[in-house]
Amino acid sequence: MTTTAAKTYTIREVSQQFQLPASTLRYYEEVGLLKEVQRNGKHRLYEDKHLGRLGAIQCFKQTGMTISQIQEFFYHEDETHDFNALVTLLSDQCDAIEEQLQLLLANQKHIHSKLAFYEAKKRAAEQNLPAPHWEEFT
Repeated sequence: MTTTAAKTYTIREVSQQFQLPASTLRYYEEVGLLKEVQRNGKHRLYEDKHLGRLGAIQCFKQTGMTISQIQEFFYHEDETHDFNALVTLLSDQCDAIEEQLQLLLANQKHIHSKLAFYEAKKRAAEQNLPAPHWEEFT
């Protein structure tokens, strides 16, 4: 029975794929987010399991999770298998994302109003008409 070696990736390949500097990948390894990174001499060799984890890390970071929250998540996932802690952490993050979305939507609405106001001001100026008032757009 022959075993096939796992596909490996250099730090440069992973850096390019995830659009992260190599220093960030090294930092993730240093703080324990990326574990069991093998070496070929002095070069790091990443595997598919690392790519999967990096995808999760990027998702978590893009939704506002801190490094310590991500560390806590992986600690419970890898070490304690504390599903209550995992569910709580993810549920809290979903709530935080929902708050962010609501704030973004409110800000988008305000910007749309500003856009309509300044488009109307532009048209009025081009047609030598009285300028609209902001109150008409709020």
